[in-house]
Amino acid sequence: MSQFPDTFIGFDLETTGIDVETDRIVTGAWVEVLHGSLRRSRKWLVDPGIPIPAEATAVHTITTEMAQAEGMNPIRATAQIAGRIWAALSEGVPLVIMNAPYDLTLLDRECRRYDVTPISEMIASAKDAVILDPYVLDRRVDPFRPGKRRLTALCDYYGVTLDGAHEAGADALAAVQVTQAILGTADDPRAFGRSTYHHEVHGQDLVELYSKQKLWFAAQSASYENWLRRARTPGASVNGTWPIIPLPEVLANAA
Repeated sequence: MSQFPDTFIGFDLETTGIDVETDRIVTGAWVEVLHGSLRRSRKWLVDPGIPIPAEATAVHTITTEMAQAEGMNPIRATAQIAGRIWAALSEGVPLVIMNAPYDLTLLDRECRRYDVTPISEMIASAKDAVILDPYVLDRRVDPFRPGKRRLTALCDYYGVTLDGAHEAGADALAAVQVTQAILGTADDPRAFGRSTYHHEVHGQDLVELYSKQKLWFAAQSASYENWLRRARTPGASVNGTWPIIPLPEVLANAA
Protein backbone atom coordinates (compact mmCIF):
# COMPACT_ATOMS: atom_id res chain seq x y z
CA MET A 1 0.00 0.00 0.00
CA SER A 2 3.01 2.27 -0.30
CA GLN A 3 1.64 4.08 -3.34
CA PHE A 4 -1.07 5.89 -1.41
CA PRO A 5 -1.38 7.79 1.91
CA ASP A 6 -1.39 6.10 5.30
CA THR A 7 -4.74 7.64 6.30
CA PHE A 8 -8.12 7.57 4.57
CA ILE A 9 -11.50 8.81 5.78
CA GLY A 10 -14.66 6.82 5.08
CA PHE A 11 -18.16 8.25 5.18
CA ASP A 12 -21.63 6.76 4.92
CA LEU A 13 -25.26 7.69 5.58
CA GLU A 14 -28.40 5.69 6.20
CA THR A 15 -31.57 7.62 5.47
CA THR A 16 -35.35 7.73 5.33
CA GLY A 17 -35.38 6.86 1.62
CA ILE A 18 -33.65 7.29 -1.72
CA ASP A 19 -34.80 10.76 -2.81
CA VAL A 20 -31.84 13.08 -2.24
CA GLU A 21 -34.07 16.17 -2.43
CA THR A 22 -36.62 15.20 0.22
CA ASP A 23 -35.31 12.35 2.35
CA ARG A 24 -33.41 12.83 5.60
CA ILE A 25 -30.43 11.47 7.52
CA VAL A 26 -31.13 8.75 10.08
CA THR A 27 -27.59 7.57 10.85
CA GLY A 28 -24.16 8.69 9.74
CA ALA A 29 -20.63 7.46 10.23
CA TRP A 30 -17.14 8.91 9.82
CA VAL A 31 -14.23 6.49 10.11
CA GLU A 32 -10.49 7.11 10.07
CA VAL A 33 -8.55 4.22 8.56
CA LEU A 34 -4.81 4.00 9.22
CA HIS A 35 -2.75 1.45 7.23
CA GLY A 36 -5.95 -0.33 6.24
CA SER A 37 -7.36 -0.72 9.78
CA LEU A 38 -9.90 1.25 11.75
CA ARG A 39 -8.22 3.80 13.99
CA ARG A 40 -11.20 5.79 15.27
CA SER A 41 -14.77 6.59 14.32
CA ARG A 42 -17.68 8.93 14.97
CA LYS A 43 -21.30 7.90 14.54
CA TRP A 44 -24.58 9.79 14.65
CA LEU A 45 -28.14 8.65 15.29
CA VAL A 46 -30.46 11.42 14.13
CA ASP A 47 -34.11 12.21 14.68
CA PRO A 48 -34.96 13.12 11.07
CA GLY A 49 -38.07 15.05 12.01
CA ILE A 50 -40.24 12.94 9.72
CA PRO A 51 -41.52 9.35 10.00
CA ILE A 52 -39.06 6.66 8.93
CA PRO A 53 -40.82 4.41 6.38
CA ALA A 54 -40.99 0.71 7.11
CA GLU A 55 -39.01 -0.01 3.94
CA ALA A 56 -36.11 2.11 5.23
CA THR A 57 -36.26 0.51 8.68
CA ALA A 58 -36.05 -2.90 7.01
CA VAL A 59 -32.69 -1.83 5.58
CA HIS A 60 -31.00 -0.09 8.52
CA THR A 61 -33.20 -1.29 11.47
CA ILE A 62 -33.84 2.21 12.89
CA THR A 63 -37.50 2.94 13.65
CA THR A 64 -39.19 6.30 14.04
CA GLU A 65 -39.61 5.61 17.76
CA MET A 66 -35.92 4.80 18.21
CA ALA A 67 -34.85 7.93 16.37
CA GLN A 68 -37.21 10.14 18.34
CA ALA A 69 -36.13 8.67 21.69
CA GLU A 70 -32.37 8.48 21.12
CA GLY A 71 -31.56 10.58 18.07
CA MET A 72 -29.80 13.94 17.92
CA ASN A 73 -31.42 17.14 16.80
CA PRO A 74 -31.01 17.12 12.99
CA ILE A 75 -29.60 20.66 12.86
CA ARG A 76 -26.85 19.82 15.31
CA ALA A 77 -26.13 16.47 13.68
CA THR A 78 -25.98 17.96 10.18
CA ALA A 79 -23.54 20.64 11.33
CA GLN A 80 -21.30 18.08 13.01
CA ILE A 81 -21.31 15.73 10.02
CA ALA A 82 -20.62 18.56 7.58
CA GLY A 83 -17.77 19.72 9.80
CA ARG A 84 -16.10 16.32 9.56
CA ILE A 85 -16.48 16.34 5.79
CA TRP A 86 -14.96 19.81 5.57
CA ALA A 87 -11.98 18.74 7.67
CA ALA A 88 -11.17 15.89 5.29
CA LEU A 89 -11.70 18.02 2.19
CA SER A 90 -9.64 20.98 3.39
CA GLU A 91 -6.79 18.84 4.73
CA GLY A 92 -6.51 16.79 1.55
CA VAL A 93 -7.14 13.47 3.31
CA PRO A 94 -8.70 11.01 0.82
CA LEU A 95 -12.44 10.88 1.51
CA VAL A 96 -14.02 7.60 0.44
CA ILE A 97 -17.76 7.42 -0.24
CA MET A 98 -19.52 4.56 -1.96
CA ASN A 99 -21.88 6.08 -4.57
CA ALA A 100 -20.81 9.59 -3.57
CA PRO A 101 -23.53 11.47 -5.50
CA TYR A 102 -26.17 9.98 -3.24
CA ASP A 103 -24.61 10.61 0.20
CA LEU A 104 -23.04 13.97 -0.61
CA THR A 105 -26.12 15.32 -2.37
CA LEU A 106 -28.49 14.29 0.40
CA LEU A 107 -26.12 15.83 2.97
CA ASP A 108 -25.87 18.99 0.86
CA ARG A 109 -29.66 19.33 0.88
CA GLU A 110 -29.77 18.77 4.65
CA CYS A 111 -27.20 21.55 5.04
CA ARG A 112 -29.33 23.90 2.98
CA ARG A 113 -32.42 22.89 4.96
CA TYR A 114 -30.75 23.83 8.25
CA ASP A 115 -28.67 26.83 7.15
CA VAL A 116 -25.33 25.01 7.31
CA THR A 117 -22.68 25.72 4.66
CA PRO A 118 -23.65 23.46 1.73
CA ILE A 119 -21.36 20.57 0.87
CA SER A 120 -21.21 21.74 -2.75
CA GLU A 121 -19.64 25.00 -1.57
CA MET A 122 -17.19 23.12 0.62
CA ILE A 123 -16.07 20.98 -2.31
CA ALA A 124 -15.71 24.01 -4.55
CA SER A 125 -13.53 25.86 -2.04
CA ALA A 126 -11.31 22.97 -0.92
CA LYS A 127 -8.26 23.20 -3.16
CA ASP A 128 -6.68 19.98 -1.85
CA ALA A 129 -9.85 17.86 -1.86
CA VAL A 130 -9.64 14.20 -2.82
CA ILE A 131 -12.84 12.16 -3.05
CA LEU A 132 -12.73 8.51 -4.09
CA ASP A 133 -15.73 6.38 -4.98
CA PRO A 134 -15.19 2.61 -5.15
CA TYR A 135 -18.29 2.23 -7.30
CA VAL A 136 -16.81 4.47 -10.00
CA LEU A 137 -13.28 3.08 -9.66
CA ASP A 138 -14.37 -0.55 -9.87
CA ARG A 139 -16.53 0.05 -12.94
CA ARG A 140 -13.57 1.76 -14.60
CA VAL A 141 -10.92 -0.86 -13.91
CA ASP A 142 -13.14 -3.90 -14.56
CA PRO A 143 -16.07 -2.75 -16.73
CA PHE A 144 -16.94 -6.15 -18.20
CA ARG A 145 -17.14 -8.20 -14.98
CA PRO A 146 -20.64 -9.67 -14.69
CA GLY A 147 -22.72 -9.24 -11.57
CA LYS A 148 -23.80 -6.43 -9.29
CA ARG A 149 -21.60 -3.55 -8.10
CA ARG A 150 -23.17 -2.93 -4.71
CA LEU A 151 -20.87 -2.65 -1.70
CA THR A 152 -21.58 -6.21 -0.57
CA ALA A 153 -20.65 -7.53 -4.02
CA LEU A 154 -17.46 -5.46 -4.13
CA CYS A 155 -16.49 -6.73 -0.68
CA ASP A 156 -16.98 -10.31 -1.85
CA TYR A 157 -14.89 -9.74 -4.95
CA TYR A 158 -12.02 -7.89 -3.30
CA GLY A 159 -11.92 -10.05 -0.17
CA VAL A 160 -13.07 -7.38 2.31
CA THR A 161 -15.01 -8.40 5.42
CA LEU A 162 -18.24 -6.44 5.84
CA ASP A 163 -19.61 -6.92 9.34
CA GLY A 164 -23.18 -5.64 9.26
CA ALA A 165 -24.16 -4.29 5.85
CA HIS A 166 -26.23 -1.08 6.00
CA GLU A 167 -24.78 -0.12 9.37
CA ALA A 168 -23.15 3.18 8.47
CA GLY A 169 -19.87 2.56 10.31
CA ALA A 170 -19.40 -0.90 8.82
CA ASP A 171 -20.21 0.35 5.33
CA ALA A 172 -17.84 3.31 5.63
CA LEU A 173 -14.94 1.10 6.74
CA ALA A 174 -15.62 -1.48 4.04
CA ALA A 175 -15.77 1.21 1.36
CA VAL A 176 -12.28 2.40 2.35
CA GLN A 177 -10.87 -1.11 2.36
CA VAL A 178 -12.42 -1.92 -1.02
CA THR A 179 -10.99 1.32 -2.44
CA GLN A 180 -7.54 0.47 -1.11
CA ALA A 181 -7.82 -3.00 -2.66
CA ILE A 182 -8.69 -1.44 -6.03
CA LEU A 183 -5.83 1.05 -5.79
CA GLY A 184 -3.45 -1.72 -4.81
CA THR A 185 -4.35 -4.06 -7.69
CA ALA A 186 -1.88 -3.82 -10.58
CA ASP A 187 -3.20 -6.89 -12.37
CA ASP A 188 -6.14 -9.18 -11.61
CA PRO A 189 -5.55 -12.82 -12.63
CA ARG A 190 -9.25 -13.56 -12.04
CA ALA A 191 -10.06 -11.34 -15.02
CA PHE A 192 -8.60 -13.80 -17.51
CA GLY A 193 -10.49 -13.49 -20.78
CA ARG A 194 -11.84 -9.98 -20.26
CA SER A 195 -10.23 -6.57 -20.65
CA THR A 196 -9.36 -4.65 -17.49
CA TYR A 197 -7.79 -1.25 -16.90
CA HIS A 198 -6.10 -1.40 -13.51
CA HIS A 199 -3.19 0.61 -14.88
CA GLU A 200 -5.48 3.67 -14.99
CA VAL A 201 -5.81 3.57 -11.19
CA HIS A 202 -2.87 1.63 -9.75
CA GLY A 203 -0.04 3.89 -8.66
CA GLN A 204 -1.75 7.01 -9.99
CA ASP A 205 -1.82 10.37 -8.23
CA LEU A 206 -4.99 10.57 -6.13
CA VAL A 207 -5.68 14.20 -7.00
CA GLU A 208 -5.67 13.24 -10.67
CA LEU A 209 -7.91 10.25 -9.94
CA TYR A 210 -10.36 12.57 -8.22
CA SER A 211 -10.71 14.60 -11.41
CA LYS A 212 -10.82 11.57 -13.70
CA GLN A 213 -13.71 10.04 -11.78
CA LYS A 214 -15.92 12.91 -12.90
CA LEU A 215 -15.32 11.96 -16.54
CA TRP A 216 -15.59 8.25 -15.89
CA PHE A 217 -18.88 8.60 -14.01
CA ALA A 218 -20.34 10.75 -16.78
CA ALA A 219 -19.42 8.11 -19.37
CA GLN A 220 -20.71 5.26 -17.20
CA SER A 221 -24.00 7.09 -16.61
CA ALA A 222 -24.45 7.87 -20.30
CA SER A 223 -23.86 4.23 -21.17
CA TYR A 224 -26.40 3.09 -18.59
CA GLU A 225 -28.93 5.67 -19.78
CA ASN A 226 -28.57 4.46 -23.36
CA TRP A 227 -29.09 0.87 -22.24
CA LEU A 228 -32.21 1.80 -20.26
CA ARG A 229 -33.66 3.68 -23.24
CA ARG A 230 -33.07 0.73 -25.55
CA ALA A 231 -34.12 -2.06 -23.19
CA ARG A 232 -36.66 -0.69 -20.73
CA THR A 233 -37.63 2.98 -20.58
CA PRO A 234 -37.43 5.14 -23.73
CA GLY A 235 -37.41 8.39 -21.75
CA ALA A 236 -34.97 7.31 -19.03
CA SER A 237 -32.58 9.92 -17.63
CA VAL A 238 -29.54 9.07 -15.51
CA ASN A 239 -27.60 11.64 -13.52
CA GLY A 240 -24.07 11.98 -14.85
CA THR A 241 -22.61 14.50 -12.42
CA TRP A 242 -20.15 13.44 -9.73
CA PRO A 243 -19.50 13.72 -6.80
CA ILE A 244 -22.62 15.79 -6.13
CA ILE A 245 -25.84 16.41 -8.04
CA PRO A 246 -26.55 20.10 -8.76
CA LEU A 247 -29.68 21.70 -7.38
CA PRO A 248 -32.78 21.00 -9.50
CA GLU A 249 -33.03 24.62 -10.65
CA VAL A 250 -29.41 24.50 -11.85
CA LEU A 251 -30.15 21.36 -13.84
CA ALA A 252 -33.28 22.97 -15.29
CA ASN A 253 -31.35 26.05 -16.38
CA ALA A 254 -28.63 23.89 -17.93
CA ALA A 255 -31.23 22.03 -19.97
